[in-house]
Amino acid sequence: MTDILLAAAAGPGDLRAALRAGRRGGTGPCRVAVLDPTPQRIEQALALIDRGEPWQGGNDLWFAPRPAPPGGTVFLFPGLDARTGPPPDDVLRWLGRPAGPASGSTGLAERTRATLRLNRVLHAALLRAGIVPDAMAGHSAGEWSALFAAGLFAEPAFEDFARTMGAAPVPDVVFAAVGLPAEAAARLARDEPGVVLSHDNAPDQSVLCGDEDAVGRCLARIADPEVPRRVLPFRSGFHSPMLAPYLPGFSAVFDRVPLARPSVPVWSATTVAPYPDDETELRALLNRHLVEPVRFRAVIERLYRGGARVFVQVGCGSLTRFVAATLAGRPHRTVSAGSATRPQLDQLRWAAAALWAEGHAPDLPALGLTTPAAPPPRTGPAPGIGPVLSTGPAPSTHPVAGAYEAAVAAVSASVETVYRTWRERT
Repeated sequence: MTDILLAAAAGPGDLRAALRAGRRGGTGPCRVAVLDPTPQRIEQALALIDRGEPWQGGNDLWFAPRPAPPGGTVFLFPGLDARTGPPPDDVLRWLGRPAGPASGSTGLAERTRATLRLNRVLHAALLRAGIVPDAMAGHSAGEWSALFAAGLFAEPAFEDFARTMGAAPVPDVVFAAVGLPAEAAARLARDEPGVVLSHDNAPDQSVLCGDEDAVGRCLARIADPEVPRRVLPFRSGFHSPMLAPYLPGFSAVFDRVPLARPSVPVWSATTVAPYPDDETELRALLNRHLVEPVRFRAVIERLYRGGARVFVQVGCGSLTRFVAATLAGRPHRTVSAGSATRPQLDQLRWAAAALWAEGHAPDLPALGLTTPAAPPPRTGPAPGIGPVLSTGPAPSTHPVAGAYEAAVAAVSASVETVYRTWRERT
């Protein structure tokens, strides 16, 4: 396993001295986490401490001069992504479970099974590591992962669901991601009846779905050559009216899944609200989810207004980037428990280290990490328990405090961008 250095102190000066002396652990609100702590990377961490501004994961360094503002934690489950990442066999061994089935196909059914299984394994691993959510949400097929993780879908039904859900017939239409907000992307398809907006992911990314030639014409209408555009490597017609004739095959799978009361609310990206308690309404929503657009940006905005501040991606995908783009300039944290490139257990350990740096208390010894001294107990109610679970108006914030938090977040983001650019050029 890759080494991760964790150190804490009362302030930046003490933390700097601890790193210089090679000391790990410690106690205090000022914290740093360094993946693969070579001498060069320690020097980079010391430079961040000297700057005194938060640093959130760039170059595999995490520095928090003080605990993050209290807020709820949301687990976000990704759906199909262009990159699936390494299999979680190392995480399964850590959990004491047998390795999963080999994945050699890139077809829709196999990609769906692999995504659902990875999400499931990482959710179990997060819970074992003492990282628990106040709410859950998913992106596209990831919403099914959230329903299983919360217990709304009964666990014994998982294998049948994962095996059969991606095998139902689907229309032969394509998806194309474009670096435009939803309104602008929809205008590209205004004269193409065979193309619809299927995903509103973030202010800078949307997805169009439809006939391949018609989608190509839409992309050709983007005048700015700097606007990203890409046809995605899977076809399904999910979240579009094109899937409606094929819906009975999926409905039959939904109907076989027993339902139960969830452990935490699961938010729908169709209604931008928690899944209903009424079984008839819930099963109807499962079908709507497949033929209506994914409103992921709106879900993140709604959760944030309700008190969510920490967003943990439980799988491999782009959800942390979507959240960062949606909440730019506002205080929040994004962490991914899955990776498209590094071993999944290493990524899980790094996610726990990042959350520890922000003032959370994951089970570090379970992950083979140095155990710093316990942090002082928080005062007041547990962060996020009330507002994240509420569907009512968000609690008001004093305008001066809100402006200060936004300014600090904006400056921190600018510092990180400048530093990354400098590192790339040196």
